[in-house]
Amino acid sequence: MDAEPGVGDQYGDVDAGVVAELWYPLVTVVPQLAGGLLMGSFALMELLRRGDTAKKMRPSAVDRGTSALIVVAYALAVLAIATRALPLIALPASVAWGGVGVGVLGFALRVWSMRVLGRFYTRTLVTTGDQSVVRSGPYRLVRHPGYLGSILVWTGAATSSGNLLSVLAVVVLLAIAYTLRIRTEERMLLSALGEPYAEYRIPSAIDVREGG
Repeated sequence: MDAEPGVGDQYGDVDAGVVAELWYPLVTVVPQLAGGLLMGSFALMELLRRGDTAKKMRPSAVDRGTSALIVVAYALAVLAIATRALPLIALPASVAWGGVGVGVLGFALRVWSMRVLGRFYTRTLVTTGDQSVVRSGPYRLVRHPGYLGSILVWTGAATSSGNLLSVLAVVVLLAIAYTLRIRTEERMLLSALGEPYAEYRIPSAIDVREGG
């Protein structure tokens, strides 16, 4: 005859269940909430833009629709991250938390880039008559640190969702949008800034000075 479980065993089972209930949201829900916070904070970064030119919404001809393309990519990224539009291929909780870290790193990089570039960190592609090549801060190593920061924020937020398909969708969307953006911007800056920008391009450690 099997022995009946003792009181200690019963309490042990209860404790394990309580721990599991407390642990589950910590490793799944909290990273998702952090990812949502990253996306919301990304929108609030627009308040850091300085000057009328930087805040201008209407793109010029030189923009070639790249600003609108990036907005569309962001909107689709939100759908991929925050809805169940895509089937779930679950990622480990440790990977989701790693995504939060990547997003925070990207957030810090973008804020730093905005502060260094100041009023030249524009929403659309445009240059001003007094604009010059910036070589300080993150621009010492990366030609487009703000874009790199944006990509890290969105990729981190997607990873924090815990869905591999969301990550892949966001990476593809941003890769398309920012590849076209950077190519267009490089042509604009070479035309507007000339030889100083051409020389600046050579020592950049990572090919990834921008608008937005």
